[in-house]
Amino acid sequence: MGIWARRALQMAQHLSMLHHTALMGTCTKSIAPAFAQQQQTQLLHKLAPPVLQAAHLYQHQQQARFSDARLRTICSSVAARAPSIKPKWDSETAKKALAALSEEPAAFAQGVEVLDSIVKVYTVYSRPDYFLPWQNHPKRESTGTGFVIRDRLILTNAHVVADQTYVTVKRHGSGTKYRADVVGVGHDVDLALLTVEDDDFWTGGDDGAAGSMKPLQLGDVPQLQEQVLVVGYPTGGDNTSITSGVVSRVEVTQYVHAASHLMAIQIDAAINPGNSGGPALRGDVVVGVAFQNLPHADNIGYIIPLPVVRRFLSEVMKYGYYRGFCSLGIVFQTMDNPHLRKALGMTGHQSGVLINRIQPTTSTAKVLQKGDVLLEFDGVPIANDGTVHFRARERIFFTSLNTLKPTGSTVHVKVGRCKVFGCLTDIWTGHICIQAVPLSQSAGFALKATGSTAPVKVGHLCQV
Repeated sequence: MGIWARRALQMAQHLSMLHHTALMGTCTKSIAPAFAQQQQTQLLHKLAPPVLQAAHLYQHQQQARFSDARLRTICSSVAARAPSIKPKWDSETAKKALAALSEEPAAFAQGVEVLDSIVKVYTVYSRPDYFLPWQNHPKRESTGTGFVIRDRLILTNAHVVADQTYVTVKRHGSGTKYRADVVGVGHDVDLALLTVEDDDFWTGGDDGAAGSMKPLQLGDVPQLQEQVLVVGYPTGGDNTSITSGVVSRVEVTQYVHAASHLMAIQIDAAINPGNSGGPALRGDVVVGVAFQNLPHADNIGYIIPLPVVRRFLSEVMKYGYYRGFCSLGIVFQTMDNPHLRKALGMTGHQSGVLINRIQPTTSTAKVLQKGDVLLEFDGVPIANDGTVHFRARERIFFTSLNTLKPTGSTVHVKVGRCKVFGCLTDIWTGHICIQAVPLSQSAGFALKATGSTAPVKVGHLCQV
């Protein structure tokens, strides 16, 4: 049974439950239950015929064994009929604030000015109730940290403002809270942008705060054993807290907020609840954004590196909102086993990863096949353990090369295909285009990279 069929059945059951509840709430006692059920059925057929069609097809799939292609066609028609919903931050205030992303700041904060550009974020949120989808959980409060990156723009973590109903911020050394608006969010990269309309917040006002806030300068990926300072407002107090540590490693790590796997930097500075969204500084320059730690371990924290931050900012600047990072839509395995490489006919100098499964809804499935060996990505050779060269004596998982590519860009891949078992007969190359633009070269091919978002919190890491 296909995943599209199961999704269609869940949609139909969910709609049936909602409409049944609404109808039974409006019907009086004098109306017979049979009549209410008839009205429910008519309303459901009127509102969601494609969903019902897919659900009925799913019920007969066990006997007729229809292909997933027909199910995808029906469910795609459901998505096509759905109204386009613009982000709730698509307003004039948001557009005016996001316009600052295209302008380079005239001056950056230095010395004591750095602390003035780091703010405390107060969030009132209400999580959705997935068992009772017509209502939310009671409202709760949480705190986090943010810092100024452009004129009237504050960068923080997405999980700090997730499910928010009201957000306020407070400057360092100030006793006044100001209303803030979310103007951009990327849950898979765990980053969000805030803005404040009140001019007193940016100028200092009359509450004793320092003068105008200057943006912090964004740097690059720090070297191993390089010292960093994590600044924020963690639990245990109201004032600014500063902890120090060194860079321990740079690798692909799971982001707990959305279960995505992206580049992250591990440091041994203390990162506690409330530090989320705070900058990791090397001098006066930002080298990362604190976002999670490893519980039941000693001083293992993680910061989001600047390549991921810049990827997020460039998407928001280009499209007005964050669209997501890119993925090939494949499931692969490493090839450390020499017997596996020998069975595929790979020579001693060849290395790569073996493709085990391809998502059928991506255009990648039209070109790549199960059993292909991905040898190179964008001209960078892939080792048998799935890593590529990163820096001197450092390696990182090759998926980091793909996820940091902007949408609309083109990369070059080298793939080996075993036509005859035991002999890797074909080694050919092609171009991957994220927007699936047809290529003019006959030897090339176009693949579509899908945006990946998964709002599910899994894993053993702990967001702070």
